[in-house]
Amino acid sequence: MHQPALGDRVGERVGQLWVELRIGQPIEPRVARSLSRGMPATLTLHAELWRRRHGWFDAMERSADATFRMRYDVWDDTWRLERPGGGTQVLASLDSLAIALERTLALPVSPLDKVAPEAPCYVAVTASLRPLNVEDVEEVEGWLSGEVRQKQRSGLGFLTGLPRSLFEAARNFAGFGDERSRMISVEFTPATLPVLTR
Repeated sequence: MHQPALGDRVGERVGQLWVELRIGQPIEPRVARSLSRGMPATLTLHAELWRRRHGWFDAMERSADATFRMRYDVWDDTWRLERPGGGTQVLASLDSLAIALERTLALPVSPLDKVAPEAPCYVAVTASLRPLNVEDVEEVEGWLSGEVRQKQRSGLGFLTGLPRSLFEAARNFAGFGDERSRMISVEFTPATLPVLTR
């Protein structure tokens, strides 16, 4: 996953601070292989609004998150992208899924009336791609054991019964660890933010 690009796409829309970013090559080949085998993946965007304080530590004013879940539906031979508040998008190929994620993603970060208009600020954005987590493994184990259809829960399975630290170590060793990119915007003041039209 290439580093998200902000450029000058930090701006104001209807009294709210928004960030718009594009993620180049959101699905690395390793992740594409695990998706093709039916393993789900989650892209999480975490944005933080920081206020610069000279001679002291900067202060984080607000943060916001957006989660995009993707998976390959083996039965229908389709790719699914679940967007926050946007339902599920059904796509015909892995390339279509990558193109949908490469489009500009917009994230509301903070109401502007919560920050002084002349305060020097910046936005830090982290994009994290998690090909596999404990909840995903529980879903797969439930599906394999037939519990998903019946909505029943029995004892923990072999993989999810492991302590979380051991599970994460095994996941990372197997090549399913998180991929992260982080970037920081140029400094701005809320009073001088451009108005975003989209």
